[in-house]
Amino acid sequence: MNKVRIVDITTLLGQDLRLRNTVVDGLLYVNNCDEDKVVIDFKNVKFATRSFIDEYYNTFVLKRIGHCKPEVETINVPSDIQYIFNVVSKTQTRKRVYEEVDRSHVHRFNTLEEMRAWFKTLSF
Repeated sequence: MNKVRIVDITTLLGQDLRLRNTVVDGLLYVNNCDEDKVVIDFKNVKFATRSFIDEYYNTFVLKRIGHCKPEVETINVPSDIQYIFNVVSKTQTRKRVYEEVDRSHVHRFNTLEEMRAWFKTLSF
């Protein structure tokens, strides 16, 4: 029989979820649960930063998909905070594209004196 624990996140971390590193406290709590599933309830959350949601998403959504016990589900997320979750999820799943750097204007120096002499040639 699957055991489920429902946790009000505000009892663990407070109503204002501001700091990225507070997610670690939630992770420690979840990892020490004996249940098969932990449901994290956001219904009493008043505020959450993008930084907190980003860390929460990476910790409890991306890294736990099918790999870790207990399974974690997030419920009752207020609409304004759900918007942040949606934004974060889009940034996590999109492939990053990096532009090639033009190195033709890179100056290399062997000594600090060479660099100082080059700076003297610049006009500001």
